[in-house]
Amino acid sequence: GDPPVLLTGNGAPISNKTASLTAGPRGPILLQDFVYLDEQSHFNRERIPERVVHAKGA
Repeated sequence: GDPPVLLTGNGAPISNKTASLTAGPRGPILLQDFVYLDEQSHFNRERIPERVVHAKGA
């Protein structure tokens, strides 16, 4: 069938997730790159639970 479709957080399809908009061939990533900003916002808001001090052993 059809290849799987990549989606943003709000459900919009993405053509390429690995390419970023840059200012020139080796320039910085632009803030207009919505796919990059969406990916980073999910990564930055990921909750990492704190370590339990006296955790029970297995």
